[in-house]
Amino acid sequence: MPTVAVIGLGLMGSSFALALKRARPDTMIVGSDTDPATLRKALDRGLVASASADASVAEIADVIVIGAPIRAMREVFAQLKGSTEGKVVTDMASTKGDVMEWAAAAGIDLVGGHPMCGKEKSGIDAADAALFQDAPWVLTRPDPLLTDLVEAVGAHPVVMGAETHDRLVAGVSHAAFLLSVGYVLALSRRADWPEASRLAAGGFRDMSRLAAGDPQLYAGVTRTNRANLLQQLDAISAELTRLRRHLEADDPRLVELFEEARAVRERWAKKSPDHPG
Repeated sequence: MPTVAVIGLGLMGSSFALALKRARPDTMIVGSDTDPATLRKALDRGLVASASADASVAEIADVIVIGAPIRAMREVFAQLKGSTEGKVVTDMASTKGDVMEWAAAAGIDLVGGHPMCGKEKSGIDAADAALFQDAPWVLTRPDPLLTDLVEAVGAHPVVMGAETHDRLVAGVSHAAFLLSVGYVLALSRRADWPEASRLAAGGFRDMSRLAAGDPQLYAGVTRTNRANLLQQLDAISAELTRLRRHLEADDPRLVELFEEARAVRERWAKKSPDHPG
């Protein structure tokens, strides 16, 4: 059974440690985090057997899983530089292209990873062993050991190159966050928002959910996937313009767009498990 080091014990890292501990109780899991309170909680709750404030715990590990925020990745790679030979190293970041380049620059052979799941709440207190259940988990190349760990926590591996990953998640994940933010801000800046907010229910809850996500996490996402996001936002803007044009003209063909969108959503729902991402 390999020893696994989890670097960064926020929501994703601590959830992975918890899920792996439950699935494989005999696995030795060690961890690190820059926050002393998080380290104490990880030890007190039995998520890790030992912990440190830096990446030195990785020295005793066979597998290193980096759950640190994107903006902290280069610092983590700098700490790991020269100490990963013979180890399997992966990450959990939401973008892959820049992260893979940073790892390569530090001489680290990274198998890029991205579990397509999450929560609005962040930090170790939101850790959830079921977080990865039925979720796609992207790996940038096949690796038997990582495949085994991914499947152990309930996810299913999807092998995909970094460039393809970043292009696709810009649409199905990252642009959705920006749309949620834009929707919330547009409503909140209306003069009658205090009254309107009293009527906000299911529709507002669904559309605003992603805007409740960790701002610092998405700051890293948008910075490292900017070109793809801009392209996706342009495409969405074109569709919104089309909808507005039909609405302004009271064009009965507007319903055809509604029907087309519903059909796309229903086809996706029939073949996809219910998971956030």
